[in-house]
Amino acid sequence: MRFLQTFWTGPNSVLKDDALNMRAGWLSPEYHWMSWALSCLQAKSIFGEISLVTDKKGKEILIDQLRLPYSTVSMDLENRLDDYHPLLFALAKIFTYSIQTGPFLHLDSDVYFWRKPSANLLNSALIAQNIDKNLPFYYQTLNDINQHFNYIPAGFLRENYETKDLYASNAGIIGGNNPEFFEEYRRQAFEFIDKNKNDLGKFNAGRLNFIFEQYLFYLLADKHNIPVAYLKDPVEDPIFKDYIKFDDFPDVQMIHPVGGFKQFPHVCDHLAKKLREDYPEYYYRVIELVRGVNDKMRSAVYYQSFFTPGKLPLAPAAKTATLAATAPRFERTKAGIRYLNGKYALNVDIDLANLPENMFAEKLTGLVQNDREKECLLEIFHMELAVNSLTAKLYADTLSTERLYEKDIRCYHKIQDTFLLAEAALMKIKLKAAETFAFIEPGWDWKYDREEEIDALMQRNFNQEKDSFVVLLLPGVLQMNIREFYIDELDAVIFDLLQHTHPIGYILKEMEQYFSEDEIGEDYSSFKLLIIKTIKQLLYAGAIEIYL
Repeated sequence: MRFLQTFWTGPNSVLKDDALNMRAGWLSPEYHWMSWALSCLQAKSIFGEISLVTDKKGKEILIDQLRLPYSTVSMDLENRLDDYHPLLFALAKIFTYSIQTGPFLHLDSDVYFWRKPSANLLNSALIAQNIDKNLPFYYQTLNDINQHFNYIPAGFLRENYETKDLYASNAGIIGGNNPEFFEEYRRQAFEFIDKNKNDLGKFNAGRLNFIFEQYLFYLLADKHNIPVAYLKDPVEDPIFKDYIKFDDFPDVQMIHPVGGFKQFPHVCDHLAKKLREDYPEYYYRVIELVRGVNDKMRSAVYYQSFFTPGKLPLAPAAKTATLAATAPRFERTKAGIRYLNGKYALNVDIDLANLPENMFAEKLTGLVQNDREKECLLEIFHMELAVNSLTAKLYADTLSTERLYEKDIRCYHKIQDTFLLAEAALMKIKLKAAETFAFIEPGWDWKYDREEEIDALMQRNFNQEKDSFVVLLLPGVLQMNIREFYIDELDAVIFDLLQHTHPIGYILKEMEQYFSEDEIGEDYSSFKLLIIKTIKQLLYAGAIEIYL
């Protein structure tokens, strides 16, 4: 069987001089290339070989610059799709499928394997990642197709999906051994796009990839009664939350951060740290390459002079001071002021957030009349003040930052090694609470993943009664910032236990008192798995550490 990946950098009408800044849905360009590296390297490790179908620019980046170890490289995509919209990336993949003459398995660049699929799956006529069932974005896009397009294949017509279960074959992995099927698949996909070229601008063309790749694949297989072998169970939740569990290593077979998960900071950090742990040569090569053309990578630590072996200098374009990440930030406080300004037609200056603590509270007293809203705004101001203070302390100079970064490497390595141990050895591993943290108890949940979520967060919290939360403020070394880690009751008990050093076996035994005898007696393995997973999450967050 041949194992494949496809990288199309777009039609030649698109300027490609800036291709290294391509994000492909990720938070920042470096994660895009880290993903390519981890996906390729893991495929090479698991399957023994991996081939690439790309174009000239794709070869330049992945082969000439990143030096990824593809077994064979084809530039069959050069000039091949110049007449097509740059967002229709799945056309390039379908072209790759169609030129295979024997068994193959195609992997997306955000698919990472740790265990090989079964021989039964790999020997199947058709293969896909999973069935997508009744996911809203398929209905939404098919509705847009019916509203705006002139050519609508029979299976895409409203009456054939609107009142029925809708299935599609997720193409995170796709393949098989049926060249005739893939040729018909290619013909129908391209025909659908070719006959609707004049209508592609009527809505986001990128959404069509789900339809002509995944939905069409399922329809064709069903039409010809060809069974599809799936690696994973059907997915009915558009969140795909079971596909991003880096924490589950080494017990996870495959990880695939679908769609919006590429924007989640903890997913990006796990990707970076996993590549750094397993393939450091490629990790540092990605950073060196991207920072040479980009001074806005998400990880501020990448611009530190100590960052790579040989102490490479900062990128010429990096004009920002190396410790700029420690500048005070009050995004949520300012968003809270904006929210109250809009609600009460006030004209409060959002730069009040930059005032000293006592002056901020004094100014607020005469401006905000509602006691709960005042408390809410003061709380987030004090929380951000604590975050800024700890940031300035931890990253006070380059040497302090370098020590934190080196510790981060050691800690991640110890976690990965620890959970590869046999159970008897694992139970003897000693843990302790983190040395570097602060601790606060807010009345509202202020966490968010993306800056565009902040305004909705204000809307929710300013209209919600006060509650009780526990938050650990921990170093986010790659970003040179502070991670706000919200802990639940189970986390808190384990964290308290580890104010003194204890082995995992001791923690497991101590935790039994917080569960009923029935819960433990009937399903001890589930109880143990829950405690181990909680310990893992606390370790990866940096709330606790392995003591050696």
